[in-house]
Amino acid sequence: MSSNVRTYVMLHMIVLLSSFIPSIVLLIDVPAIELLFLRTLFAFVMLLVLMNKRASPSLFTRKAIFHMLGSGILVFLYWGLSFISAKISTASVCLVGMATTSLWISFLDPLLSKRKSRPFQVLVGMNAILGIYIIFNSDFDYGWGLAVGIIGAIFGALLTIYNAKLAHQHDAYVVTFYQMGGALISTAVFLPFYYYFYLVPEGKSFQFDASPTDYILILGLAFVFSIYAYSIFISIMKSIPPFTVALVSNLNPVYGTAAAILLFQENVMNTGFYIGTGLLLLSVFTYPILSDYMKNYKKNQIEKIKEHKKNNTKIIQKEKITTE
Repeated sequence: MSSNVRTYVMLHMIVLLSSFIPSIVLLIDVPAIELLFLRTLFAFVMLLVLMNKRASPSLFTRKAIFHMLGSGILVFLYWGLSFISAKISTASVCLVGMATTSLWISFLDPLLSKRKSRPFQVLVGMNAILGIYIIFNSDFDYGWGLAVGIIGAIFGALLTIYNAKLAHQHDAYVVTFYQMGGALISTAVFLPFYYYFYLVPEGKSFQFDASPTDYILILGLAFVFSIYAYSIFISIMKSIPPFTVALVSNLNPVYGTAAAILLFQENVMNTGFYIGTGLLLLSVFTYPILSDYMKNYKKNQIEKIKEHKKNNTKIIQKEKITTE
């Protein structure tokens, strides 16, 4: 198997693995914020051990370390909101919201890169908004869960764009190490606010008590997903174009919904949910295809213009020779 094919197979495996995260989160009897703290804590400690066998963290400049640690805030927001989405709704609803990540990338990347957006981007975006409107306008019981998932997807898009740059600058495990550290610090800073402004008014307290099974699942989340899958995903960005990564990642809700049905026998949603979801996923799937088509079309047009100019130059030269 060639290295290129192996990379594509690895990407599909990572996407398949990631689609199980919302279902695993629902199996763990720990609230979302406490779960996020434990996941990032375990991941950071395990990476601390693994880093002794790889590049030393002290080899990087303060600026590079600051950027990687700072991007951990995006990890905190992305994972935290996805956990909350799954906890207050269902795994399927969470995945539909998170599936909009590639769509947000399509809008945010040109904006951050100071490139002009294209007309078809507006059309795709309007189609996605229509899908979301239909879902919320129907008798849908998980509106907040979907909304939180979509907001989380925005931070996921920002994280993906930033990781694409970091992938070409640093080792994937080094990036993961600092981002887990940044996510852990962000969660730790957020905990007092979470306690005094949410738990105390609700008459609750921190819930870190979990069964052995829960801790095994959390350790699995930390090692398999936070370290292995996450690091591989970053390294993949070095060799696979963003178009392909976005297209394959769109299979996440397909895999995840199937997993949720198998594990939880999740109830069938109303018709409005499926129509809206269909429009939303249509936007997510068609954008990278349209984007690639427009790039190729523009490239072909430029080549035709160059060829036309070249032919005109030859004709003029022949006419000059004939005249002489």
